[in-house]
Amino acid sequence: MTDELERAGARLRRARASLDSATEAARETALQALAEGHAEAAVARSLGVTRMTIRSWAGKR
Repeated sequence: MTDELERAGARLRRARASLDSATEAARETALQALAEGHAEAAVARSLGVTRMTIRSWAGKR
């Protein structure tokens, strides 16, 4: 059981790291798109996040 828990924990850590990396890449892409004049709502739809997430990444309230 301990080995199984350790393997599950390792998989979870890898998944979280992958999610963090993907989120940061999406954030950077969103900020670039906003800088190019794309609408917040369109960027949000393309990335599958809310417009409020895009606003948050852009430093807006």
